[in-house]
Amino acid sequence: MDASSSSSSVPQPLLPPPPSAMQAFTQIRTFTVHGGKEIDVVYTNEEETMSKYLKMYAQWYAEEEENKFVGLDLEYTPEDPNHEEDNYLAVVQLSMRNHVLVCHYSWTNGECPALRSFLQNQGIVFCTVDKRADFIKLYYEKIIIPRENWIDIQEIVNVKGLNERGKLMRDGMASLATSIIDESYSQMKDKFPPERHDYWEERPLSDLNLEYAAKDAYVSYQLYVKIWFFLRYLVFCPGCKKEDTLRGHLCDKCNKAEIEVERAQKNAAAEIARLNAELASVQAELASLKAPASSDNTQQTSPPHGKRRKMNDEQWLESSDAPKSSDYWQNLRKSWTGDEQKSDDPWMTEMSDQQSPKSDNPWLTKPGNY
Repeated sequence: MDASSSSSSVPQPLLPPPPSAMQAFTQIRTFTVHGGKEIDVVYTNEEETMSKYLKMYAQWYAEEEENKFVGLDLEYTPEDPNHEEDNYLAVVQLSMRNHVLVCHYSWTNGECPALRSFLQNQGIVFCTVDKRADFIKLYYEKIIIPRENWIDIQEIVNVKGLNERGKLMRDGMASLATSIIDESYSQMKDKFPPERHDYWEERPLSDLNLEYAAKDAYVSYQLYVKIWFFLRYLVFCPGCKKEDTLRGHLCDKCNKAEIEVERAQKNAAAEIARLNAELASVQAELASLKAPASSDNTQQTSPPHGKRRKMNDEQWLESSDAPKSSDYWQNLRKSWTGDEQKSDDPWMTEMSDQQSPKSDNPWLTKPGNY
């Protein structure tokens, strides 16, 4: 058999449809996955149908508390063997819970405002197995998902290990699904012939292609459901997000840091209590100084500070119980002379010899009595 006959026997992929051939269609199917579980699949190219189910996904996402993400997978048109033209986006698959939406993008007019808004404008997190080529195909369609909202499962999980050169090998969807979800996915790729990847332009998709596309999106979602469970509860420290062997417990470093924070909070509370007590003591002392003097404490042993400046010493002696200087000298004179007469100045009073007895004190003797 010559090369020409062999090439003619191989079915050729369909060419991109002309705009006039864009006929609307929608199919609702059910497929069985691992464990006998069934998933609902909506396959469409209608803008109205896409908008309806994307609103449903957005509502689910808002209600979800644990698995706030959407599985995402893309299929492309076949590559040009002569490499003269690039292949482009053909099918977009989205999955959440037990539902898959398959949008036949190449059989639309390319606008799809509801799909574009859902992918890049609503802040929804998507999970994909190997997004490198997907990013480029969406970029050609002027759809850019924010980097922080697009998770590549290959970048966070590895089951194949290292290759001969010591570098990590990137895991495919089948190997990840077999290791993480169910062993039945080991035959996932074998059941789908490689040449069937050239028929994503076929309208409608064959049952084989549609089932493969739906399972790809569903597996992407279920993979991250399992991985996210491990990330939250089993593997990572909730403090620093680094690997820890204890389920949901803090690692040693985070545990010590938490103890230090608690100690600092206790010390701060004790210091605040001490300062409050000191403030209360000062306030009580100020209040006692401002209070009026009691009735049984009318006598003062020393003049107040302000009063001392307004009084001279004689006025102070007159207003206090201290002994007066005039009384002192009067009493002294009486003791010397026996005279009961009071005089303000004993030195100015003359005493006769008859009135004053002889004394050995020269200060009490008249000058002529020596």
